Amino acid sequence: MDNSSEFFDVPSVESPAGLSALELVGSSPEGYSEIWKFDRGGRFRVLKCLKKERRGDPLYERLLLKEFEIGYSLGHGNICEYYSFKTHPDLGSCIEMEWIDGRTLEDFLAEGRHERSVYDKIVEEICSALAYMHAKQVLHRDLKPSNILVTFNGDNVKLIDFGLSDTDSSSILKTPAGTAVFAAPEVRSGGKASVRSDLYSLGMVMSLFPVRKYSPIVRKLLSVRPEGRYASVSEVQKAIRSGLPALAGIVFILLVAAVALVPILDRWFNRPAPVPESVEATVVDSVKTTVAEPVETTVAEPVEAPDTTVILNEVKNPEPKDPAAPKKQPVKNPSPKAKSSDSNLIDELFRQATELFE
Repeated sequence: MDNSSEFFDVPSVESPAGLSALELVGSSPEGYSEIWKFDRGGRFRVLKCLKKERRGDPLYERLLLKEFEIGYSLGHGNICEYYSFKTHPDLGSCIEMEWIDGRTLEDFLAEGRHERSVYDKIVEEICSALAYMHAKQVLHRDLKPSNILVTFNGDNVKLIDFGLSDTDSSSILKTPAGTAVFAAPEVRSGGKASVRSDLYSLGMVMSLFPVRKYSPIVRKLLSVRPEGRYASVSEVQKAIRSGLPALAGIVFILLVAAVALVPILDRWFNRPAPVPESVEATVVDSVKTTVAEPVETTVAEPVEAPDTTVILNEVKNPEPKDPAAPKKQPVKNPSPKAKSSDSNLIDELFRQATELFE
């Protein structure tokens, strides 16, 4: 067997025609920047630059530089890589960064319903990237579907666009910012952004996923008051991994309650019913009559009547036995018509016969 590796076609180091030139791949009407794709030595790269009307503006020039400084400080598998800050002869100030072959989360969700595991994977990777940023004292401040890319190969997440991001070490451009639809209420009203405001935006993103399990988590993330939300991304991750859907949680609680009530209900329904006195007297008389007859065969041989009678009647001061006195013959056929005055003997015989049958 030949295990050698090889190309299945003639390889070439030449790039396909036209790919070495700059290609505009992104420019939103409301944005201040443009995205250009190019081939650098056999590897695709991206240049992010200012729109022509914004070039040279000190505010936007500084904004672009701040984005590079923040992006360059981050190194995570689910965050777009930032390589360098340069000046292009045609585009002016530019950030050179990683090219990602994918589509926005918005387009991904518009493709139709996907497997549940894919949604879980995407949410987990968004949380992983966000947790890493927060650990580096960086706030995204503009988390939304159009700033989340999902690769075509493997459905991997890549966070992009740190143009409005902020870090504790930065001293400029601290004004509240973001996209109104996805921004937290306190940020929209001019308040200070925080980890919990990023978590609000995460809740808005998660609300777009058709996964019922996320509903209770999303409700907490979208709390109007920041203190009503989760305190960190790790808490959100824990809730996603271990939390049950609301319906499943209710069913689980009902099952636990049912199991706990089984012994109580069993004792309640199986307790003996009270027997009326008239019925009890009839049953006792019937048992006495029934037991009295077979005593002839059951009690006669193994039990000596004199000894048994003495024990059952509990004679308090019995006279000492005379060894020479003749032994009393065992009672073989106790008559069922015994005198009513000898009730103690009848009761004891009844009890003894009952024990024999048991």
